[in-house]
Amino acid sequence: MLQAFIGLKQHLEKGCIEFFYLTFYIILYNFHEKSKKDFMRTHFTRRKFLQTAAITTTAAMLPSVTGIADLPDKDLSGLRSENLPKRRLGRTNRMVSCIGFGGGSRYCNWVADEDTLQKHIDHAIKLGITYFDSARSYGDGLAEQRYGKFLTPKYRDQIFLNSKTMERTYDGVMKEIEISLKTLKTEYLDLYCMHAIDSVKDVDVLLSPSGGYKAFLKLKNEGVVKNIGFSFHKWNDASRRSFDEFDVDAILCVINASKYNGNEDGLLPLAVKQDVGIIAIKVMGQNALIGNVSGDDLLRYGLSLPISVANVGMDGFSPLESCVGVGKEPLLSEKEAKKIELKLNFDPKFTKLPYFTG
Repeated sequence: MLQAFIGLKQHLEKGCIEFFYLTFYIILYNFHEKSKKDFMRTHFTRRKFLQTAAITTTAAMLPSVTGIADLPDKDLSGLRSENLPKRRLGRTNRMVSCIGFGGGSRYCNWVADEDTLQKHIDHAIKLGITYFDSARSYGDGLAEQRYGKFLTPKYRDQIFLNSKTMERTYDGVMKEIEISLKTLKTEYLDLYCMHAIDSVKDVDVLLSPSGGYKAFLKLKNEGVVKNIGFSFHKWNDASRRSFDEFDVDAILCVINASKYNGNEDGLLPLAVKQDVGIIAIKVMGQNALIGNVSGDDLLRYGLSLPISVANVGMDGFSPLESCVGVGKEPLLSEKEAKKIELKLNFDPKFTKLPYFTG
């Protein structure tokens, strides 16, 4: 009789535990689904980004989903990450380093021997950088040549590789992708972008019957490129139309504390709503913004916006070390970000940015 009672008691306890877990799972699932819907309906502000950054970045970056926007300033110093954090690059669903290795003019103009160039790439990998950016036009192909010699042979499976083309026609894109793949010594690209779309004419040609956009869709469909995107400078009719008409996974654009190009207020809310990954370029205005505000603070400012990657030109070992160091620092609170904007005191009449702003 006693054994039967004990058996019944254990059975009931087991049933209660299973019922508890089932109930908990249902509640958690319903909360998750509601949160996703509410998230998509909410205008994505800096505060909202800070409050949810722990979900979309590595756990080392922030302590909890409450985010640093709700923490007192004195608590922020303890949030430094030991490793370079990664962030989800929008609908690509890939986790990439928050600091990107920029292969543009600064990298291409850096003069170094082959041994130094190899050690430079090795050091970037060691520091945790996984996003590497290039374009066929960078250094007239030099960026792709360097990556093909020093990066992809050793690290192709560890990185997220992007290249871009200025070609606007179908035939032009199909021809140039072959050159890029051969030069980069890879069979595929993680991201391929329509580069520097700054005029409505660019969009018209790309969308024409013989336009390059069809080539991008074909390349993605065939797996030659895993994701597609475009790059631009200023938020204007061309960039807005590109955003509306091109079905892309990621976008590269100017993002910095001057807000001069309008992308911070014009593009970011739309991109977040549609889950398009944002790769910020020129976060320091090609160093033209450095003065009243340090380069470190300008980089932290950019990283505290809802972007996936801050792409920085790497013309030596010092930029690697300093940028990765900043990438490990806590995000700025809204109060701190506002201080940087005020301290920068940007006025386009007196500060000329050395890149397209028209």
